[in-house]
Amino acid sequence: MKESEHIRLNENKWDSWAPIADGKGWKFDYLRKGQNHVLSLTGIKENMNFLDIGCGTGWAVGQAAKMVNNKGLFYGVDISPKMIEKAKENFISFNNFHFIKANSEAIPLDNDFFDIIICTNSFHHYLHPEKVMKEIHRVLKKGGRVYILDPIADNWLIKLVDKIMRLIEPEHVKMYSSKEFYVLMENAGIIYICCDKTNKQHKVQIGEK
Repeated sequence: MKESEHIRLNENKWDSWAPIADGKGWKFDYLRKGQNHVLSLTGIKENMNFLDIGCGTGWAVGQAAKMVNNKGLFYGVDISPKMIEKAKENFISFNNFHFIKANSEAIPLDNDFFDIIICTNSFHHYLHPEKVMKEIHRVLKKGGRVYILDPIADNWLIKLVDKIMRLIEPEHVKMYSSKEFYVLMENAGIIYICCDKTNKQHKVQIGEK
C-alpha cells in the first residue's frame, strides 16, 4: 500500500471515531483501563514534559496532568485532524496543553524535550515502525522513558488476530512480539527496560534513552 493511501485511510478511520471517542461503554472503559495502567507505570512528577503519541481526544494527556496537579507541559499528537480538534476543545482553558496534527513518523517537536512518552493501542497502525522509534528517541530527553501499550504477538491467539486484522482492516499493519519491540528499540538507540503485562494479550513495552 502506498504511504499516502495508508495515511488517508487512518485519517478517515479516526476522524469517524472523533465524535464518539469520549463516550461511555465497555469498549471505552477497556481502553481507559489500559491507559490508566500505563500512566501508573510512568512515575510522572511535577514539571515534567509529557507526550502521548496517537492521543485521540487527549484523555490520557488530561489524566497525566491531573496526577501532577497540572504542573508541567502536556502534549499530544495524532494523525486525525478531527481528534486533534476535539482535544483542543476539551482543554481550551489550559495554556500548558498542546495538541498537534502530525504523523508519528515525523513529530514536529524539539529534540531532547520529553521526560515521558506514551503510546497506547496505536503502534500496530504505523506503516514504518522503525521511523516512529527513531522519532521517539529524538524527542526524548536523556534518561527519558517511553511506554508502549499494544496487543503483543507473544502467543498464538494474538498472532491469529493479527493475520485476521490484516485481511479485514486496511489501516492495520502488524502486531509485534516483545522480541520485535526489543529489536525496534535497540536499533533506534533506546534501551529496552522490560515489558509489563496488563492482561494476557496486552503488554507495556518500556524503553529509556
